[in-house]
Amino acid sequence: MALTGQTLNDHYAAISTGREYTALILKSTAPAESLFISEITVFRMLDQLRPTATGLDAVPAWFLRLGAPVFAAPIAELFNQSLVAGVVPHQWKAAIITPVPKIATKRF
Repeated sequence: MALTGQTLNDHYAAISTGREYTALILKSTAPAESLFISEITVFRMLDQLRPTATGLDAVPAWFLRLGAPVFAAPIAELFNQSLVAGVVPHQWKAAIITPVPKIATKRF
């Protein structure tokens, strides 16, 4: 018998004698199987990228669209490992933001 969180919860619930005892709401420590990102989902996302400016990695959108059949599996694996570990790599949190003024520039 494997020792799981549910096993421990069941054990302590069975031996608890307090009248105020109520079962705790279980926290999700790992996503359900349905929350995993599939290879085909990543492929479709890459395949539908619009041409935009490159990000910090300097990889243009056309290259990601072209390489979608090759890149989809490893990217899906990276996403799923991040979900299971509950950690987002700090590189994914970086961005260069260039403000675009809303007013037209005056020409002299």
